[in-house]
Amino acid sequence: MVREMLRRVLASLGYENVKQAGNGREALKIIDDKANKVRLIFLDIVMPVMDGRETLKKIREKDKNVVIVMLTSVADKEVYLECKKEGINDYILKPINAANGADILSKILNKL
Repeated sequence: MVREMLRRVLASLGYENVKQAGNGREALKIIDDKANKVRLIFLDIVMPVMDGRETLKKIREKDKNVVIVMLTSVADKEVYLECKKEGINDYILKPINAANGADILSKILNKL
């Protein structure tokens, strides 16, 4: 699962307080919890309960500054443009694996 692989790579880079959500509603609960200082969010476009685009819109209503990286396995220019308009910082095509995950994350984290 990409979510767990990203957590492991982040942990290997020294990030210990990584939260995971299985859907958009869970992600919004994490963001709403004031004990969490969320700086970076990876959102998959396809998620159960609330998809990534709807979640993106709701996150941007709450926080204009958090870095959001959209993940997808489908290269769709319309979806990319819609997400860009809603405020994503980056857009990554899957598959992401341990071999390229560290490089991808390092580039994103260097932008923070």
